[in-house]
Amino acid sequence: QNVFEETRGASMHDQVINELHYTAVRRVCALNYRIAGTVEFVYDQKSDQFYFLEVNTRLQVEHGVTEQVFNIDLVEWMLRLAAGELDDLDVLAAQLEPGGHAIQARIYAEDPNKDFQPSAGLLSEVVFPEDKDISGQGAAKISLRIDHWLETGIEISPLFDPMLAKIVITAPDRDTAIQQLDAALAKTVLYGIETNIR
Repeated sequence: QNVFEETRGASMHDQVINELHYTAVRRVCALNYRIAGTVEFVYDQKSDQFYFLEVNTRLQVEHGVTEQVFNIDLVEWMLRLAAGELDDLDVLAAQLEPGGHAIQARIYAEDPNKDFQPSAGLLSEVVFPEDKDISGQGAAKISLRIDHWLETGIEISPLFDPMLAKIVITAPDRDTAIQQLDAALAKTVLYGIETNIR
């Protein structure tokens, strides 16, 4: 399973990214598809080629990095489209310009020391970093986003998807995003169960 997602692709140049976008749009237009979805490709770094894999007709866990880099809310767009409020979706999408680099870490209730078996129990302390814990260098804009449902005193059952939270850092460049994600993970505390935070 994925633990990290990031955008834009670290090893991809603009021409490949533009070709991916163009191919994805062609695929969904051919289907007259008009709701959120994810078009997936496999990218061969050695040959600099990509190959169509599948279309997932839903938002996926990694949609947060897309939202951060494009400064949009895909869930809001889905709801507004369903309500008939976004007739010019193609125009809106064509105007999107990416800004910076986003990287996301998924926090799982799994024990890495026991072959990633599910970890269950009472969360005796839950602490996530705050915006003030993230530092920009000079005028660099760095943002922190944490999607979670946790609080101290919650019982984590083994009968669930083990993902507990997603921490997303957006920064001007990949190296800064990785550095700030590392700092955010170091300030994240989930006592009471084993997780993959380390």
